[in-house]
Amino acid sequence: MIVLLPVSRFRVPYDLARGKPYSRLEHMVLNAVADGGATLRSLAEAFRVHDRLLVQAVVTLVNAGWVAVQGGPQASFVLTGAGHEAVSGDREPVSVIVETARPGIVVMERHSGQVARQSEARSYRRDDLTEVWDTAPRIGTRIVRDSVDEAQVQKLLHREAGEWVRRIGRIEEISRDAHWLPLDVDIDAKQVLGLPPPWRHALTAPALAAAATAAGGSPRPLATPRSAARPARRRFLRVTDEDRVHRRGTTVLLAADDVLRGEQAHASALAQALQSARTSVALAIPRLDGPDVFEALAAGCSDAVTRGVRVDLLVGSTAGDPAALTAVANRIGYGADARRGRELLRTRVTGSGASLLLWDRGPGQLVGVVTGHGWVGATAGSPHAAGVKVLSPALCADLARAVASLWTGRSGDDFAGEPIRWRHLADGVEEEAARSQDAAVDGTATTAELLVDEECLAEDDVLADDAAVGLYVPDPAGGDAGRRGVQLIVRGPGAQLVRAAPGAPG
Repeated sequence: MIVLLPVSRFRVPYDLARGKPYSRLEHMVLNAVADGGATLRSLAEAFRVHDRLLVQAVVTLVNAGWVAVQGGPQASFVLTGAGHEAVSGDREPVSVIVETARPGIVVMERHSGQVARQSEARSYRRDDLTEVWDTAPRIGTRIVRDSVDEAQVQKLLHREAGEWVRRIGRIEEISRDAHWLPLDVDIDAKQVLGLPPPWRHALTAPALAAAATAAGGSPRPLATPRSAARPARRRFLRVTDEDRVHRRGTTVLLAADDVLRGEQAHASALAQALQSARTSVALAIPRLDGPDVFEALAAGCSDAVTRGVRVDLLVGSTAGDPAALTAVANRIGYGADARRGRELLRTRVTGSGASLLLWDRGPGQLVGVVTGHGWVGATAGSPHAAGVKVLSPALCADLARAVASLWTGRSGDDFAGEPIRWRHLADGVEEEAARSQDAAVDGTATTAELLVDEECLAEDDVLADDAAVGLYVPDPAGGDAGRRGVQLIVRGPGAQLVRAAPGAPG
């Protein structure tokens, strides 16, 4: 029996960057310039290579912004500020080219809110389903939101090895109540064909239920035929069932020390973030009991603000007036830095149940924590709530875009540059992810995937061999199955480390 699943489709514009690591010659030229007094003549005498190769190396470094030309009787080369930072930090730069990619098309099913690439979920218009439209049962719509989050779609965007997402533009819904995913349901065998593998756990039971209801009830009444159906471009003939799917999980090295258990471990992680952050810290708290709790939290951030670090306190919900939180943040920020404190310590109420911590410890380096711990007050949750420290560049980039989305909200409101700042941090760490040499995925590696909003899984929906950390809250505005939050799913050997933590779901 064919069962139809309602889907929406979204167009995602984005830019891709790609780069090659600098050659050994370029690296040596950079160090020679750092020693001072470098000219083309001195470099030629030092390296004894063809002039064309030497000029190419210098031009590459100049175009990258690491080396500048200094005038005088004989032009010489000097390091820029970025070049000094690279040499002192022993970073390996890349030559970067940025191009606009072909927009990605993302499909969101509207029963539980799962997302996939268009190639993984081939949907059809009604006119393409004429053979089955009048008889096929439908799975009910429980998601009414008309948007997807940039942190949700980043993992679905096509990129080749060595490429990374440099920018995600405004995501546009291009189809609503117009496309359906046909599923081939065998009630007796309890088998459903046509679902992308990541959707099967959440949607097999609803598909079987819709088919069983239709089989046991009266036939569907025939719909009034359209007077002139347009020629079908992709007329539905059969369900496409494809086990191959774009890999969403990121390979991670998860050690026992990366699993945080209880209040003290989380407090230590927050202290580390505030003490070691280079430019930015984001703390997402699911709920605050009142302004007194927030004041104590904000006061603990004052030393970081004094150092010039931007601290974002993102509160899911609060019992009091959100304006009172802003007033507290302004007062404490001003006390820490009378000139810039109020722009460095910022807060907003997000409506999300997300509980996470993210900070930058160096250029292109982010560290995150996704957790079931509430961080402050009586709503912090179980004293044994588990969290996972995230070090993978790719996952940290996803987290940075999730933080940007917490600032904008579902309405897309901007907050004086905070979302842009976190997107820039995501860009930088994406570059590191593209350049890093991850271990080959052989089926035994630990992988982790970030889920956002409706993607988040209830405890009963987490597979037995997986582990989940993170929090979400119901979102009635998103539909009966609407959710707001962030969750990390760990698969493979590392899942056992998380499940061993008391209070960890999954």
